[in-house]
Amino acid sequence: MKILVTEDSAVYRHLLCARLAEWNFSVEAVADAESALEIVSAATTPLLLLVDWELPGMSGLELVAKVRSLNLPHYVYAVIVTSRDDKEDVALALNAGADDYISKPFHDQELRARVEVASRTLAIHEKLVLANEQLQTLAFRDPLTELLNRRAFMNAFRRETLRARRTQSPLTLVMCDIDHFKEVNDRFGHTAGDDVLKLISRELRDASRGTDLVGRMGGDEFLLALSGSNAEGGQILVNRVREHLQNRTELKEVPVSLSFGVVEMNLEDSERFAIEKVDAAMYAAKRERPVQKRVGNLESTEGWGAESISRIPSKPRTPRLA
Repeated sequence: MKILVTEDSAVYRHLLCARLAEWNFSVEAVADAESALEIVSAATTPLLLLVDWELPGMSGLELVAKVRSLNLPHYVYAVIVTSRDDKEDVALALNAGADDYISKPFHDQELRARVEVASRTLAIHEKLVLANEQLQTLAFRDPLTELLNRRAFMNAFRRETLRARRTQSPLTLVMCDIDHFKEVNDRFGHTAGDDVLKLISRELRDASRGTDLVGRMGGDEFLLALSGSNAEGGQILVNRVREHLQNRTELKEVPVSLSFGVVEMNLEDSERFAIEKVDAAMYAAKRERPVQKRVGNLESTEGWGAESISRIPSKPRTPRLA
């Protein structure tokens, strides 16, 4: 646990730091609330804030109130340290957001006891933060592959579509399906099937950029949304995944082949229609053996095969808006 002492008195600042260092705590000290607020805002770990009520400029109570208004990833346990000991002042400090209150001149044993209380409270809070992060992971991530699950992908895809419309930048979908996956399970067992799913997930994630969305839509079907990328960019990703799979060192005894659909989205269309289109391109690729991948856009629906060029006939349609 890190402790930030905010005290304008050099004597008390030195005394607090000396005692806390003796008790093996990590301590930093500043003389004003503005400096303390800057440190707290950048904190990436739980923090104990020991702050004097009376400070030049912003008061200790104002500092605590500002800290409580911040959206911080970790809790800041705030203790007001002051010569005021009236019960009304105690209530005022606690109502401002302080967790505890200690009067000057403080007793060493009392100070240490209150610091230990803060340490236990922060430890409990960190467990709650970790548990919440795990729940969020379960809510948004596929437990086997650790990719976005269908619900999380669709929510993120909706945001990406709105951003692409606003900036008029391209957005490309890539759908991937494992060929004959049931036969893999039947022949090599479900454990091997799970290993194949994790392998493909890792290859898709590694081949994509940090800004791309990668999700498992269900079963052996995966979907990627490539922001700022056209259909040719999707083709590059497909080729990269295929090359990595061909050169893999794991699961070489298991035959793994993939079918891809790649569609550059027409931004006037709904997300659902775009997914239907890339799904259709992917299943068309499955039917065109030995062609295993297909790239198209929503207007011309051109497709490139592994060895030849083919086309999916376009059907007249009315653009569907989101």
